[in-house]
Amino acid sequence: MAKYVVTEATLSINGTDVSDAVARAEVTETAAEVDVTDFGSGGNTEVIGGLKSGSLSFDIHQDYGTGAVSDTLKDLVGTIGTFVVTPNGTTVSGTNPQITTEALITTVTYVSGSVGDLATASYTFPTTGGITIATA
Repeated sequence: MAKYVVTEATLSINGTDVSDAVARAEVTETAAEVDVTDFGSGGNTEVIGGLKSGSLSFDIHQDYGTGAVSDTLKDLVGTIGTFVVTPNGTTVSGTNPQITTEALITTVTYVSGSVGDLATASYTFPTTGGITIATA
């Protein structure tokens, strides 16, 4: 894949496109490290991959209008939402995958900022289940 500068990433929450308010998006997946060291390990630690987990995080420019991120999230706290991220525009391809995950919406931020600052909010939600990456 060619290198690219992130300029047209998209993010939708339960089908609502909130890309116009998003300044940063990140989807990560990790595997737990499970120690399997035994007496035959030759004095070295041995590990294998265990359960996978992930997180979805994003930063927004705050807005209070209908369809804004805080409006979209306000009734979803404590529920599972579907999040779809594409790194570079809406056309899904081998070089611009569509990343879909469900995540537990744990919080909504209504006000954050200091005098004279742009009103922003940062979110990080734990994923539930797997992360799907589509290329077509």
